[in-house]
Amino acid sequence: MKLLRNTLLETFVAVVECGGFSDAQHRLGITQSAISCRIRDLEITLGYRVCERGRGGFCLTERGKIAYEKARDVLRRVRDFDSELTELRDNISGDLRIGIVDTISSLPGFPLVPAMQKFLSRKNEVQLEVVVASPTDLTQGLITGLLHVAIAPFKNQVAELSYAEICTEVHNLYCGRDHPLFSAPPEEITPDILQKYPVCRRAYDPGTAALVSASEPSPVVANMEAMAMLIESGHYLGALPDHFAQAWVQRGAFKELTHEELRWTSTFYIAARESQVQRRAVELFLQDTMGVLNL
Repeated sequence: MKLLRNTLLETFVAVVECGGFSDAQHRLGITQSAISCRIRDLEITLGYRVCERGRGGFCLTERGKIAYEKARDVLRRVRDFDSELTELRDNISGDLRIGIVDTISSLPGFPLVPAMQKFLSRKNEVQLEVVVASPTDLTQGLITGLLHVAIAPFKNQVAELSYAEICTEVHNLYCGRDHPLFSAPPEEITPDILQKYPVCRRAYDPGTAALVSASEPSPVVANMEAMAMLIESGHYLGALPDHFAQAWVQRGAFKELTHEELRWTSTFYIAARESQVQRRAVELFLQDTMGVLNL
């Protein structure tokens, strides 16, 4: 049920997220000509063009990019408003937007799947959205309300959010089969020797900062898959969670560089906004997550 609606904004956001009118018609259940009329009406109301469409394809104007971000934010807040009112009739409804970091499905002790199973076993009308991002972006999403819950190794915790520890993740430094250190004996693997080789790193992970050589360019990656690709090239060293790296280690593509200073542990937390009045869906999901951990 939608208590507050803005059909023009809903159509505009759908067109942007679908990449054009053609795919948006399936999402919206209306024809391309009807979509075109709505976008035209939106532009008349705003007094400027939000997108270019034609033989060159669909693209947003500069003002359209700003309008899209604001429209998306407004529609999310409207959905939350609808949910807060409809939940007064004891329905579990609305959106549940969960943020996570990448490659955690194989993390031992990670509770997201069993928590979702428990949550979804109830009768509900909840629209789930799972977002993958860095801990910094997840924190920002929680503060602004774009996310309701996030699970990540939050090293820099902020006062506006509440955190509960849920599990840990072990990281090791790895090299690929074609790297010079792949066949090196263990006694040669020291932090000093590693200064001779370039190390790739994630922008949000300080664990490898001390290993990065000032004389070599240090590539920065956004996710674990990109990190694994660079390690497999044989040119870079890189740190990966051991549960994620095992597939490469088992087939002989990666080697763990064993040294006490090259192994560290990240602590994962589930976080939510401290001051928000939790909707029923958010409360139940937090409850289910802690429940599967017996916390």
